[in-house]
Amino acid sequence: MKWILLLFVLLTANDGFAKQSIMHSLYLADKLAFNDDDELSMIGEFGFLLANGNTNASTITAKINTSQELTSWSYQIIGNALYKQSQQEVNGQKSNATSAQKLFLSGQLEHKLTQPDDRLFIYAEYENNRFNGFRYQAALAAGWSSRLWHNKHSEFKYSVGPGYAISEVGQDNSNEDNKGFIVRAAMEYKRKFSDHATFRQFVSTEADQEFTKTKAETSLSTKLTGALAMKLSFMMNFDTSVGPEIEELGTEAAVTLVYQFF
Repeated sequence: MKWILLLFVLLTANDGFAKQSIMHSLYLADKLAFNDDDELSMIGEFGFLLANGNTNASTITAKINTSQELTSWSYQIIGNALYKQSQQEVNGQKSNATSAQKLFLSGQLEHKLTQPDDRLFIYAEYENNRFNGFRYQAALAAGWSSRLWHNKHSEFKYSVGPGYAISEVGQDNSNEDNKGFIVRAAMEYKRKFSDHATFRQFVSTEADQEFTKTKAETSLSTKLTGALAMKLSFMMNFDTSVGPEIEELGTEAAVTLVYQFF
């Protein structure tokens, strides 16, 4: 009876160890254990402006940025929303109306090669801008990505590859829907001046024979306390495929609060 009980205990322990090993291989094997900076990161931004008096307007901007570096893979997911309401006068009557409304989503998945800084990527984006003449714009691209350097002070990485883009025009846009193959290129540079200040420059462009769509963001983040920081940013959006009565170049300047969840 004692031998049976002992055998039962050993089998139970081995079974538990096997389950633990399986769980470890499924969920922990692809994590980097030697660099805390490469763990999961989620950063949120929020900005709000309310003006009353001679000018009545309100603006809300929000952004979420999630990224993670694993042993063989890395990914980044970005969501950005902008909403603006301002007072307009029509036939002597004043009323509040939406003057800006934009939603942008993007995701990039990278597979690391023999050299971890050399990678293959696949990228997808979706944009819904109520006032740019399109119902939506979407793109899918894949190709080569690389980090030229990465240390505790600065980082520079780029990606380039072919893709396919779709732009479906709205009712007020006399142009035709745009569909076709593109070439997408992007670069990002970060510089940490101190423990409290970080500079970032990002540029991406998508182009074919008929149009070019370029985005650029320049920002400076300053830590206030703990996980809270303040961010000054300037963005430029250049799109040659918009309607004839819409400006090809749009700019945004913002001051937002940034919170790092983890």
